[in-house]
Amino acid sequence: MEERTLTADIISQFKEHLILEEGSENTTQKYMRDIKAFVSFLSGATLTKENVIEYKKHLQENYAVRSVNSMLASINSLFDFLGWIDLKVKSIKLQQQIFCPEEKELTKAEYMRLVNTAKAKHNERLCLILQFECS
Repeated sequence: MEERTLTADIISQFKEHLILEEGSENTTQKYMRDIKAFVSFLSGATLTKENVIEYKKHLQENYAVRSVNSMLASINSLFDFLGWIDLKVKSIKLQQQIFCPEEKELTKAEYMRLVNTAKAKHNERLCLILQFECS
């Protein structure tokens, strides 16, 4: 099996590819930050599927799921560009929450305080909006 390393030249070529694909400048910058963090994690080690999985575990221990998936998308995009499809890793499944957690719900006392404050400030519109939203 061939030895794979991420060189500055490869990263530069990938950046040029992103620019030519006409992605946003912010996306290109984010991908570059994510890839540089990945290279730093590797510390010069040869690139293997095991290393990528270790990096994924490292991300999971330090970041929220959405952030991890975003960072994995960056390196997976690099692997697509290089044709190193066997190194790609799956994103983490994120279960959608239909309702907000109970601890984020307003209590009746909080609701009444908001409505009464809107009334006290003679802000009828805000009072009606609060009543509508909280009903």
